[in-house]
Amino acid sequence: MPPEAKLEQTAAGLVPEGEGWFVLNARDAAWWRSDELGQATTFEGKPGFSELGFHVEVLEPGQPNCMYHGESRQEGFLVLSGECVAIVEGE
Repeated sequence: MPPEAKLEQTAAGLVPEGEGWFVLNARDAAWWRSDELGQATTFEGKPGFSELGFHVEVLEPGQPNCMYHGESRQEGFLVLSGECVAIVEGE
């Protein structure tokens, strides 16, 4: 079984340090904040997740989820409250 990763306290919240499994409440994770792009946490430390990435994001009305970008793999979204507009290939 892989070892448990140590959780390091930073000014932004807890970040996993090193490889291994961990359990982390989203409320306690390190979050970044932006007036333009809302608030988000990725639950990642160093090294990052090599095959899987996910994050929780909180947006105010009118805030974009991200700037335009492409992904080499599948990307999914789950909206828990409110509504969103998805623009895919210009439509």
